[in-house]
Amino acid sequence: MIPLLILSILLIVALVYMYSQWSNNRMPSKKRRAQVLRDMKEDMDGWSADLVKMNKEELDLFSLTQDKQVLKTGTGTTAKGTFTTIFHEPVVSYSYRRYLGKQVNELLYARTADHDYVYWTEKGKTSLEIDNQPVGTIQGQVLLGERTGKELARIAANSTDNYLPVSVGDREVGALTKATVKTDDPLSQRAFEFIPDDLNEKEEQLLMSLAVRELVGRVTG
Repeated sequence: MIPLLILSILLIVALVYMYSQWSNNRMPSKKRRAQVLRDMKEDMDGWSADLVKMNKEELDLFSLTQDKQVLKTGTGTTAKGTFTTIFHEPVVSYSYRRYLGKQVNELLYARTADHDYVYWTEKGKTSLEIDNQPVGTIQGQVLLGERTGKELARIAANSTDNYLPVSVGDREVGALTKATVKTDDPLSQRAFEFIPDDLNEKEEQLLMSLAVRELVGRVTG
């Protein structure tokens, strides 16, 4: 009788644990997403260093090197880290979580000194917000406008000399390296081949919105 009781208790505990794991790693409802995002931001406040203000010079120096990168895989993948310049100045921090589902369900939050980028992906479809404003939908490597549905920016599908051209509208605003993101790269390889001298604020934000998502994706798989 007692062994049967113990077995029943263990079974109940296992079921509760499995439900808890499933509940914690399922895509949050739209009503809960604001709270989930706030929690992620508050967590980042506790570990992200003071970020150096992004400008043309910092973009030129932006590297593939990360500081304090953490990657955990299991029922749901989580990751966080801070990209630095080649001189190890922190410029972009991010926090990522992948949820359960047959299709891709995930949340990516990235922060520079001046801007916040939020990417919600549900069933493979990604929405982008910059500074709490809806910008559009990312399909593959193409960003489509929220209101118009027209292309705003894209990362080219084909590389040129191991770099992927990035364009905003019909203008190329940079070329992102295809190299692997590393935490211990002594050479601190630059992420971009070139940045135009006359890059404007809008172009910079859209460039970063696609580049950061691409680089974090290389870390999380």
